[in-house]
Amino acid sequence: MTLKLSKFLFFFLLVFSPLAFGTTEAWSYFLMETLAAAALLCFLIWATRHDRDIYQVPGIIPLTLLLVYMLFQMIPLPPAVIKLISPNTFNIYQTHQAVTGTSGWMPLSVHLKSTASEFFRVGSYVAYYILTVQLLSRKNSFQTTVFTIAVFGSLLAFSSILQFYLTEDRLLWFRHSPINSIVVGPYANHNHYAGLMEMIFPIVLGLFLFYRPRIGNRSLIKGIAEILSQEKANIHILIGTGALLIIISIFVSLSRGAMISTCMALALFTILLLKKKISRGNTIVIIAVIMVSALSIGWFGWDQIFDRFARLKKAHGVIYESRLEFWKDSSEIISNYPLTGTGMGTFDNIYPLHRTFESTRILTHAHNDYLELLVDGGIIGFGLAACFIISIVGKTYKVFSRRRDGFSIYIYMGSLTAIAALLFHSFTDFNLHIGANGLWFFLTAGILVVSANTGIRENSNPTRLTPVSTRGIRTASIAFACLFTLAVVGFNMSNLMGRFYDSNIRRVALSTQTQAEALRKYQKVASLAKRFDPLHSEYPYYAANAALFLSETDISQKEYSRSLALEPLNSRHLNQYARFLVMQDLPERAEPAFHAAMKYDKSNARYTFEYAAWLFTQNKPDQGLKVLKKALTLDGTLMEQALTLMILTGIDQEGIQEAIPDTPESSIEYARFLFDTGKIMEAADRY
Repeated sequence: MTLKLSKFLFFFLLVFSPLAFGTTEAWSYFLMETLAAAALLCFLIWATRHDRDIYQVPGIIPLTLLLVYMLFQMIPLPPAVIKLISPNTFNIYQTHQAVTGTSGWMPLSVHLKSTASEFFRVGSYVAYYILTVQLLSRKNSFQTTVFTIAVFGSLLAFSSILQFYLTEDRLLWFRHSPINSIVVGPYANHNHYAGLMEMIFPIVLGLFLFYRPRIGNRSLIKGIAEILSQEKANIHILIGTGALLIIISIFVSLSRGAMISTCMALALFTILLLKKKISRGNTIVIIAVIMVSALSIGWFGWDQIFDRFARLKKAHGVIYESRLEFWKDSSEIISNYPLTGTGMGTFDNIYPLHRTFESTRILTHAHNDYLELLVDGGIIGFGLAACFIISIVGKTYKVFSRRRDGFSIYIYMGSLTAIAALLFHSFTDFNLHIGANGLWFFLTAGILVVSANTGIRENSNPTRLTPVSTRGIRTASIAFACLFTLAVVGFNMSNLMGRFYDSNIRRVALSTQTQAEALRKYQKVASLAKRFDPLHSEYPYYAANAALFLSETDISQKEYSRSLALEPLNSRHLNQYARFLVMQDLPERAEPAFHAAMKYDKSNARYTFEYAAWLFTQNKPDQGLKVLKKALTLDGTLMEQALTLMILTGIDQEGIQEAIPDTPESSIEYARFLFDTGKIMEAADRY
């Protein structure tokens, strides 16, 4: 029973994760992570109970070390140790402690909740990878899985092509998509849909070549008649149609990175075919696939594809891509946190501190998985991930080079090409951070291992993988799988419960007019959310705001400190805490709080403006004018407020002139002010 349940969960996740809108939301992550861990646990229990082999998994050591490293990033360490291995992380926490008046040990991660989420996400991938190797080491499961991938990919591609042309903003035909997104199939982002399909296509192509009918030296008509009379012909045609639909859907998605990656993957597949020297006819088939694909894509229209690439050029003809700005800033982060990174999953927390260009856009990923891994994990995290890829490719390729079974050879080439395709695409996107695509990447890695080792012929060994002989290791594996499953359920349930309570107060605006009863209710809900999800920084922040309006300053101080301990780079929390410190007449701590809020989110003019306003109240006009000029450079619409602030503070005309930046928006707003005050000539000069 446990084996059947394990297999059911395995195939369910294979289909569910992409259809759950790519698995990018809390509920879908909960199901994916829980079911992956539970499926592995069921298999291990079955194998131990029935004394069946559990096989050693290539690359498991670097993967295990990577998970341990993530846990290490969350462990508080002495400040001296943090200062030694990551000085800039030490500076962040030292600023936090100076602002809150606290002291204590520090973790390497700048946001514990994000690193914990990343640990469970990657942990579920590892569990699914191990399960893939164990289940598919049996011939029937291996073949069934490959055919399931082919059927699923073909149907999803067909549906997605129709949906792309028949609907505008619907995910899976029925769900509204986010604004300004290119929807394809169940994905709100066309790049991520294409990332999934570029992993499926090479495997289906390998299956298509395996079922290619063989004919002798005959005329064209007799050759076609012989092909159609063979048993494999129908399967070959169906699989070929599926492969064609998949590659068409990749180009129809208009993902530039996926188009280039797919072409590179086809080139790699061809090189592997030529190197293996299975059949001369395969090269002709590959060329035919490319030609038919090109003609089919042309039927849908090459104009859209050419236009997509043409957008890389600005009006004056210079090639420009906004990702280059992200990568430049990411490189700066890497240079500041080279060894240990900022904590897995913390890119969106650290990035605002190093952003060098003005934008209201919230960037959650680097649009380059390699740079983001270096930002989050440093050299250590990147090295462990690289060791995993090198390990599985190195170990399996040696075995593959000695294989003679056609099915295993073609599927190995397909899975290796699929991995390479996504790794190519990872230079320009973040597919590995999308729940479904990350799971499929590890599924593909498992198929790579299995195709090199699983016996297909009747008289061959079932698998070339080495079984785990020590019973202690088997028992320990069950214990760890059980603990991980319980931890996954606990973490995700706490996350969902916290979100449930958060949904009741998230949009509630507190003010001095809010009744005490409403404030008490708000505080109670925030406390419940905090109790269920103690790692989320928003919930103590909510509780602190409610306590502030209830004049419970001690509770407010405690909750603000807690929220900043969980997320020391949160400028909104820092700015609000700085206001609280002003109310408590603690200017020596308020100034670093205002300054940190401005520094940690350079693109938000509001925090810079409020710091300038505070400097004016502290009789520091020269410093205040410099900061105010920076705020107006970021956002010229603040001009009216800035002018009011300077006039009320007593800044003379010369000082006001110094604070106006040489930007069009600020100059126009200032010119309007001059005109309204009767200074016509000065206004004309400004215009």
